[in-house]
Amino acid sequence: MVNPARPSACLSAALLFILGTFAAFAAGCTRDGDGRRVSAPEVVVPATTPKAAKVEAAADPGAPADVLRMLGRWLRSDGTYVLELRGADRSGIVQAAYFNPKSINVSRSIWLRGAEGTQVVVELNDTGYPGATYVLGLAADGDRLVGKYNQPQMGQSFDVEFIRQKKFP
Repeated sequence: MVNPARPSACLSAALLFILGTFAAFAAGCTRDGDGRRVSAPEVVVPATTPKAAKVEAAADPGAPADVLRMLGRWLRSDGTYVLELRGADRSGIVQAAYFNPKSINVSRSIWLRGAEGTQVVVELNDTGYPGATYVLGLAADGDRLVGKYNQPQMGQSFDVEFIRQKKFP
C-alpha cells in the first residue's frame, strides 16, 4: 500500500541498489562452477520509448522463467494505474507501457537480479512523472507485483502493489 510518510532514504537505497547492480554487470568478470572466468551478460537499456507506442515485442525464449512470469497486464491496487509488461530478453530489457488512464511515457524498463531477487525497474518520463521509478518484484502467489514507487519530484517513495489482470484486450 502507499505510505507517503516513507523517508526519501528508500529512494536513495533503491537507486544505489540499481547502480550497484549495473556496476556489477559492467565489471564483467566472474567465475563459473569450474572456476573458469566468464563474462557477465551485457545490459542494454533502451534510450526512449515514444509516448504513444504500443508494446508489441514478444518474449525472448532466452529470458529467465522468473522474468517471463512477470509479463502481463497489472493494475495498481490503489488506483487506475496500469503497467503492461509484454516482452523480455536475456540482456535485461523489458518492453513496458504505463497508463493513468492515458499512456505515460516509459523512458526505460529493465529486469535485474539482486539481493531482493528478480525485479523489474520501470522509469517514467512525462508531464507529472519526471524520473519517477517503479522497482517491483513478483510476490510468491504469482499474481502480485510488489515494491516501491519513487517520485523524485515530490521527494517521496511509496510502497505499491499491482494485481495481475487475468483478462484484457
